[in-house]
Amino acid sequence: MQAIPLGLVRVTTPGTPVQITTDASLQVMQMVVRTVPGFTGKTYLGRSGMDKSSANKTGVIRILSEPPAFGPQDGEVLPAATGGHGNVIRVADYWVDADVAGEGVMVTCFVA
Repeated sequence: MQAIPLGLVRVTTPGTPVQITTDASLQVMQMVVRTVPGFTGKTYLGRSGMDKSSANKTGVIRILSEPPAFGPQDGEVLPAATGGHGNVIRVADYWVDADVAGEGVMVTCFVA
């Protein structure tokens, strides 16, 4: 597998989700999303139209807890379907939101 580090995806305005990438052609085998040491708020991974403030967290896939200053960070690993289907995760389908302006997540993708 080859790593594609997309780096830090920042949320400028909490409550306004940010698309991880606008490159609709980027399809990967695995996507890893991690919190960032030193940030202070929760972050949210979801789909287009997610609303972290709604009672049922519409479109939110995972709420990532506030990161510690050091040690293991919270995160999510999104694997492709099993059975050797290859690069089937379309990264542009995923969005990030945060409770604190300027914070976000680190994203690394892997292609076969």
